[in-house]
Amino acid sequence: MECPFKLVLLSSLLFKDLMKGYNKNVRPMEKSGDITHVDIKMTLTNLISLNEKEEALTTSVWIEMQWCDYRLRWDQPPKSALYGNITSQLRVPSKSIWLPDVILENNVDGQFEVALYCNALVSSDGCVYWLPPAIYRSACAITVNYFPFDWQNCTMVFRSQTYSANEIELVLKEEDNHTLEWVDIDPEAFTENGEWVIKHRPAKKVINTQYTKDELGYQELVFFLIIQRKPLFYIINIIAPCVLFSSLCLLVYYLPAKAGGQKCTMSIATLLGQTVFLLLIAKKVPETSRAVPLIGKYLMFVMSVTTMVVMNCVIVLNVSLRTPNTHRMTDKVRKVRLWSDQTLF
Repeated sequence: MECPFKLVLLSSLLFKDLMKGYNKNVRPMEKSGDITHVDIKMTLTNLISLNEKEEALTTSVWIEMQWCDYRLRWDQPPKSALYGNITSQLRVPSKSIWLPDVILENNVDGQFEVALYCNALVSSDGCVYWLPPAIYRSACAITVNYFPFDWQNCTMVFRSQTYSANEIELVLKEEDNHTLEWVDIDPEAFTENGEWVIKHRPAKKVINTQYTKDELGYQELVFFLIIQRKPLFYIINIIAPCVLFSSLCLLVYYLPAKAGGQKCTMSIATLLGQTVFLLLIAKKVPETSRAVPLIGKYLMFVMSVTTMVVMNCVIVLNVSLRTPNTHRMTDKVRKVRLWSDQTLF
């Protein structure tokens, strides 16, 4: 029991020694011109939701960052002589050390910070490993052309808020000599979304050549989530009822002409039902004039057909209820009638 106790005491002394004179507001730069390399990896744990009306994607992620801070190393003299027995990583409160101010650039709620400032792991060579969790709401432009059989391409853009490319370099993390050019997913921690399925998840570093290295917009890391909607809910609750409603219009012509009132009632009821479904779709998709959803085009078509059926029923009802005592046939109608009889018979 004595050895672990001494190790804990030694770790406590090491932490105090490292924090002595440490300024967390100053970027680690051992000599003039040094650039701090920040390796970043994003692990997706949950695609929470995609709000089509607000065009906002909500995700739960782990942001893994690694960089080296020469002020936190103890593998060189004189600290190595005192703390050389500490070979494991030292757990340090993340708010006590310098952190790269990498934020989600395209967030929509103004929440730039991570959800929890967990401890950072510091190695003897001064390299820092930080894995904070975060819940982000990022902007995602919605394409409604093929709703509900649509795909969406959402991006999460990360960049430094105050440091230029001459001060820190953002790079995608490497594992087994391969750059991780994709969003990582932990199968054990990932929760599948009930409405969307992730089809592709690439990532890349973007260099904006319209900026110089001294400007903040020069470099950024972009993580893509290309997702496909699961249409079963809309097929069962919207498309199938719409098809059944539309088929009712055909039954109108099986009613006798004398039942004109019932024909109009049935047609108008069908039209009202289709209007309700159109309103349900309008509440789901964003209020944009750039495109009309595929299902919206279908509903507009069947509503137009139903409207024509109602007009036809009104004309048939008007003609069928006419009698010689109430209406007199005009000369033009009489000529057309006689001509049609001679032509057809």
